[in-house]
Amino acid sequence: MSVEEASEVAEMTATDVSASAGKSSASEHGAAEYNAADPAKPEPGGRSGRGPGARRPGRPLRRSHPYYVGFVGGLGLILAYYLAQALVSLTSVLVLIVIALFLAVGLNPFVERLTARGLQRRWAVLIVAGTCLLLFAGFVTAIAQPLAEQTTSLIASLPQHLEQLGRNATVRRFDAKYNIVGRLQSLLAQADTAKMIAGGILGFGEFLISSVFKAFTVLVMTIYFLGSLPTIKQSTYQLIPASRRARVGELADGVLERVGGYVSGAVTVAALAGLASYLMLAVLNVPYMLPLALLIALTDFVPLVGATIGALIVTLVVLFDSPVKAVVAGIFFIVYQQFENFVIYPRVMARSVDVPPMIAVIAALIGAALLGVIGALLAIPLSAGLAYIVREVLLPRQDRS
Repeated sequence: MSVEEASEVAEMTATDVSASAGKSSASEHGAAEYNAADPAKPEPGGRSGRGPGARRPGRPLRRSHPYYVGFVGGLGLILAYYLAQALVSLTSVLVLIVIALFLAVGLNPFVERLTARGLQRRWAVLIVAGTCLLLFAGFVTAIAQPLAEQTTSLIASLPQHLEQLGRNATVRRFDAKYNIVGRLQSLLAQADTAKMIAGGILGFGEFLISSVFKAFTVLVMTIYFLGSLPTIKQSTYQLIPASRRARVGELADGVLERVGGYVSGAVTVAALAGLASYLMLAVLNVPYMLPLALLIALTDFVPLVGATIGALIVTLVVLFDSPVKAVVAGIFFIVYQQFENFVIYPRVMARSVDVPPMIAVIAALIGAALLGVIGALLAIPLSAGLAYIVREVLLPRQDRS
């Protein structure tokens, strides 16, 4: 290499070194300006103005972490508690809605018969509801005066009947041994007893007012449910997948048919029991036959024990009039209950409610334990619907497997 070529290489090397030095200084100057503008932002190359790792995000909280599980579980328990409290406070309203729905399902067959003849549903609902109201109003008008008179007479004559009963030799022996009359007199003479009676009268007034309000509420909701029952069913069926909608609709119609049949059948059985009791009391010439027959009809709605309780109360009232009549009434109720259980009830309920007796007893006991008398009334039609689903769905599936 000549001297001139060596000098050119040296000049080129110096030029490259100075250029690289200029770029380095410019880069450092730009980084300084970047950090001065926003110290929180990291420098080019991954470094931060606050030191290494200052803006690095923390580790996410695992869902299996004990603190996370405890916090979410605690919120769930609090929410479940308040929902349970709200449901308990709404129990009475829900019971009224269920009763109205059952009554609407029970009256729906009459509406369907009218619509099958070409009548529009709204007019059919109006005719059925109006007929029921007119029958109820006529029934109340026909029995209101004699019922009030006989009930007042019965209450007014209780002291006299008790005095006559106290003259009985057997009763006098028990009174001499246990001092029943003296204890009753001392109990009635106490001030606390008077307060309790006064409170019971006020409580009965409140109960009467609330019962009238609940009856009116059930009446309005029954008419509403009866008018919009097809719409309610179609809206409910829309929630079912289209592939199963027809089968679910068929099963639901079968359940509703059995529930409606039970309601109409229970009314028929209770009406026959009240009519038979009225005829028996009329033959015995009992002075309070009308309220006693109505008591038998009302208690006959209660499964299992309702008819027996009504028969015991009526027999005890007839005992005040005549022991012989009371014996005759007791024998009549025993015979009629057997006739009702083995002849009337199976024939009335055969087409609508096909429930084995043991299942009906268990369902009524469970319903009574959960909701009292209302639960016992609703348990049997619900068990009939459940038995229908088991017979139509579960048993065929088991036979095919």
